[in-house]
Formats: sequence, C-alpha cells, structure tokens
Amino acid sequence: MEEYVIKKVLNNNVVIAEKDSNEFVLVGKAIGFNTTKGTRLPEDKIENIFIKQSFKSKENFNRVLQNINGEIVGISEEIISLCEKELDVKINGAIHVSLPDHINFAITRANEGIRIENPFLHELEALYPKEYVLAEKALNMINERFNVKLPNDEIGFICMHINAAIGEQEVGATLAYTKKIGEIMDFLYRLLGKAPDRGSLSYVRTITHLNFMIERVMNKKFIKNNLLDIIKKEFYNQYDIAIKVAIKMENLFSIKIPEDEIGYIALHINRIKEL
Repeated sequence: MEEYVIKKVLNNNVVIAEKDSNEFVLVGKAIGFNTTKGTRLPEDKIENIFIKQSFKSKENFNRVLQNINGEIVGISEEIISLCEKELDVKINGAIHVSLPDHINFAITRANEGIRIENPFLHELEALYPKEYVLAEKALNMINERFNVKLPNDEIGFICMHINAAIGEQEVGATLAYTKKIGEIMDFLYRLLGKAPDRGSLSYVRTITHLNFMIERVMNKKFIKNNLLDIIKKEFYNQYDIAIKVAIKMENLFSIKIPEDEIGYIALHINRIKEL
C-alpha cells in the first residue's frame, strides 16, 4: 500500500503531504490527529485528494498557507471536499485560495464587530439551491469549529464561491448575474405596484423560471407555448407587463426573448398578482 509523508498538519482532518516528489492536500476523518511532520499516512485513511500542482494558482495557495491560520485553511479544504462529494464534481482549483481568504476575512470582521449584509440571499437560494444548502452546512461548520457567530449573510457569500468554482468562473460573475435577476424581480414588482415578498413560493418559482428561461435562450433551445393565444386574450394586462419585463431582461443579458417565453412570464406575473 502506497503511503504519503505528512509535511504540515492543518487540522485533525486535513494535512499537506508528499508522495513521489509531488505535494497533495489530503482530507480524511482524523488523519491529522496525533500526527506530525514526517508521519507516514496510508491511502486507506484518505477521503479526498487535492493535487497542489494542479492548482492554477499554486503560488497564491502557498501564500495562503503562509499568511492564514492553518485551521482556517483546513476547514476550507473540508468544505471543498464536502462540496465535491455532495455534488459529485471536481471543482475549480481557484476556490482553494478564494474560500480560505474569504473565511479568514469574515471571521476577522466578526471579531471586530463589523457585519456586511448580503441583499441577495433569497435570490441565491432560488438560483443555486444545492450550493446554498452546502453553504449553510459550511457556515455551521465554521461557527462551531471557531466558536464564532457569523451571520446568515455568509451563506450567500459562501454559496457564490461554491457556484463560481463549479462553473469555473469568478465569484464576481455569480454576483453580477444574481444582481441582474434581483433587478428584474424588483422591476416586475414595481410594475405590479407590490412590495417583493422574497420569502414567498411565488417569488422563488418566478426566479427559478427566469433562470432556466435565460439558459434556454442563451443555448438557443426554444420551446412552444400552446397557450400563448389564450394568455394574450385572458391575461392581456399581465402579458403587457411581461413584455416590459422581457425588454428589461434583453437589455441586461443581451438576448432576445421569444414571444412563447413572454407568455410563460405572464403566467407567473398572474400568480403573483393574485396573491
């Protein structure tokens, strides 16, 4: 059985190790407990392996190891490992730098009594439900491990890091997309003369529909709306609002919304209007 040689223990469940002149980040239950530099670690104790050489930002990760508490880096690796296991994907290596950096900053802010609000929690939960659940688990892990009380706003920030890593994009891209969706929803509710009920099922359903609709249009996957003529006739006011919402989306995302899709938007607007 091949063995890894531990170079640095980050926490009880995460170590930096070497094998065949290559460095790895190893995650496994209690693999760092009661071990030191030079300890040999058999493969059967390892749950996940991250190859440091494969990180595009390997130098930045080394800086993270030097400048951020090893326990914070360690829990970040546990969270990343959890995400890969739950989502059954290999996620972008950049998160090995961005996530510990964010967690370190969040804990520092909390200790200084500074709170940064995340205004897009409901949008993020609707757009990225799986990532949101994992971010919620991550927040609980952080608060318990470090005996801190980071606010629920952090679920949104961690969710964005996870989503960005899955999509191999910058966290800013996830934030920009979420902001646009939030802007569209605010515009829709203004046209209806109603205050957004961001926790309502209709709000979440509408966001989910708009998200999949944008994805369809961008991928040129067009669907037929057999109810379009009926919608135009029976829900003409809602359809008129849907046209305005569609124009807003076209301007924000540089796409062209087909008439069939506008009909479906009108149905969601009718559901919101009736509440």
